[in-house]
Amino acid sequence: MKSSLVDKIKKLRKITGIGFMDCKIALIKTNENFDKAIFWLKTKGEKIALNRSFIETKEGGVISSITMDHTIGTIIGLSCETDFLSKSRIFLKFLNFLSKHSLLFKNKKEFLSSLYKKQSIQDLIFEKMGIIGEKLELKIFERIESLFVMNYTHHNNKIATLIGFNKNVNNNIAKNIAMHITAMNPITIDKDKIPNDLIKQEIEIIHKQIKIEKLPYDKKEKIVSGKLKKFISENTLLNQKFIKNNKITIKEYLKKSDKNIKINFFIRKRI
Repeated sequence: MKSSLVDKIKKLRKITGIGFMDCKIALIKTNENFDKAIFWLKTKGEKIALNRSFIETKEGGVISSITMDHTIGTIIGLSCETDFLSKSRIFLKFLNFLSKHSLLFKNKKEFLSSLYKKQSIQDLIFEKMGIIGEKLELKIFERIESLFVMNYTHHNNKIATLIGFNKNVNNNIAKNIAMHITAMNPITIDKDKIPNDLIKQEIEIIHKQIKIEKLPYDKKEKIVSGKLKKFISENTLLNQKFIKNNKITIKEYLKKSDKNIKINFFIRKRI
């Protein structure tokens, strides 16, 4: 038996408390995937007393919600142990409940200590852990307020976005931009918001890329300028090409609707 497999069996035993041979079979059956091995053991009816302090909550889901008046939005991220659970109905239903309830609170601490039917949210999370048999942890709590807020959650519940505008915006337009942010992951809204150290870092990277090229100084600087311009256009929201129409930028897309619309801020989170 390979030593790497033996080490994995020992680790799985430490996590689950299951016997050596059962752990060995579970790992072989699942190509040595820990999450799948634990799930396989559970499906076989094994009583797993998981060592919660040892387990990493590397899976989970996020969801964004907004108030009815579109002035407040939150992103909630709940971690769990396995990808199987993160996709389950019981997990997603609980995540959705937490998200809706979170709209009433300003920060993570306030939210976790808040009461729902005489139980704190933290206690509800602990209670749910006992039901599903996995460690759960509130990893993300983000909140924004603006004159108009829109949200978008990717269908796999791994990425969620909030965006705040300076005035009321057509729902479809606001949703399209939130969807664009989710897909394209801009660094910031516009070039004037990019941190100076990030610009300096990018210039350094570009210089290293063209260092070996035997070009005159002025031509090298022209290349640097061009590459930097491309970096800015690809990584700032207003200058990115709109995912639904790559012939126009987000800035142009907004102007078509209302030239006075401004994006105050956005938050994009993934788990």
